Amino acid sequence: MSTEIKRQNAGSVIRNVIYGSMTWLLPLGLSFVATPIIVRSLGNNDYGIYALVLGFIGYSFTFSLGRPITKYIAEYRATGESEKIRDVISASFFLNIVFGVFAMVVICGLANWLVHSVFRIEADARDRSVLAFYVASAIIFMSMLNQVLSSVIQGVQRFDIYSKVTTASSFSLIVGNLILAYLGFGLTSLLYWNLGVLIVFCGVLTFIAKRVLPEFSVGFRFSRSTLKMVVGYSTWTILYQLFANILLLFERGWITQRLGADELTHYVVPMALAMQLQAFISSLVLVIFPLASELKDEKEKLLGLYLKATKAISFIVVFMVASAAVQSSHFLGLWMGRDFAERSSTILILQMGCFGLISILSIAWQITEGLGHPKFNAMTIAVSTTIGVSLMMIFIGTYGAVGVAAARLIGFGLVFLSVFYVERWFFAEVQARFWMRLASSLLLAAAIAGSIEYGAALLLPSNWPSLFLSVGLGGIAYCMVLWFLDFVTVDEKLLVKRLIGR
Repeated sequence: MSTEIKRQNAGSVIRNVIYGSMTWLLPLGLSFVATPIIVRSLGNNDYGIYALVLGFIGYSFTFSLGRPITKYIAEYRATGESEKIRDVISASFFLNIVFGVFAMVVICGLANWLVHSVFRIEADARDRSVLAFYVASAIIFMSMLNQVLSSVIQGVQRFDIYSKVTTASSFSLIVGNLILAYLGFGLTSLLYWNLGVLIVFCGVLTFIAKRVLPEFSVGFRFSRSTLKMVVGYSTWTILYQLFANILLLFERGWITQRLGADELTHYVVPMALAMQLQAFISSLVLVIFPLASELKDEKEKLLGLYLKATKAISFIVVFMVASAAVQSSHFLGLWMGRDFAERSSTILILQMGCFGLISILSIAWQITEGLGHPKFNAMTIAVSTTIGVSLMMIFIGTYGAVGVAAARLIGFGLVFLSVFYVERWFFAEVQARFWMRLASSLLLAAAIAGSIEYGAALLLPSNWPSLFLSVGLGGIAYCMVLWFLDFVTVDEKLLVKRLIGR
């Protein structure tokens, strides 16, 4: 197999990163418009229930069991063992169906108990909440099938196609929800629409998978060794997702039970914004997972990929977190209203800090998983979940929802230290000099940018143009400081110039 097939050049990697980012940009803009309308249409109480069910959909049984497909397609194509791909796809598909049916049975069986005893939802909302969990079980099943099919497209590194399909799916989902909410339909109607969109795009993904991968086929005749390999890999990916899901479901259920669905709304709206940061970064680093599988025997190139990715992601994350720290109250006040901002601005700052750390940490996670060690990720998430849940139970009595957000941040802040273990494990030493230069440069630039944003916010009137102007001024200052500090290397400057030229 040629070198061009074995390894992407810098240009193709950049294109894949750009395509990945498009899966985030349009949905973010639509969500920005849709969220206030949906909140007002459903009301704080029903929106809290809606957010609770959506969290259950995204973070209960919806595990990325297609990850072995992405890993082994990339690995087998690089080593010329394409004949093994069919078995991996079939075994993964079989595992997803079994797990999906199990999830539906469990959720439907526990729906009444969850609504009445766990989340303690108000009596007048219990019937529609139970129905919502029934619909959620079907959504979870279809989501798992879609993840398998999406993994095929990612495995062949056709992120251009993946971006178009994901963007179209998100657009359909959000616009439909917006229209239904505007017309006065309730939360179950919105969930039915989610299910319909997933069914349609499952067919679309199947058609595309057959076109981009000649080896694509699904059957129930595969070797036991392949099933064992897929199960072995998937077991650890399931476990680390399970722990992350437990944390999210616990915090939402804990807030609902102790503080009510209304308070949950004031928690999940800023959290959703912070999760958009992680979603954006995830869209950028999708390419790292298959590349790590390809470069598993070329540690020097893998280290270069890791350092450049960490540097680029940290550059984005630090500025966004710094801006959130300065602008949270102003932004939420314009977007959701002054009363909402007073209750949620601190939560937004804490959540942005938490998901910012997760975003930077995701580089090491992608490398670790691409090299075939999902067990380590499972262990780190288990530690974070244990710390987070324990502190949430302690903090909520005194600090309310703010304490829950702080507990999550502390849990992931401690787990962030695992990055240094990963570096020593795969690259023989901790990249101390890299981190010292990275931290000193970014923190100085963020401090200057934050000061400028704060001053501009004080001087300018409180409106959207002023907010955009102050953030823009801060962004310019941030980039200029880093440029003068030679944060961007000569090679990176030339690359930027070439991209601008194109």
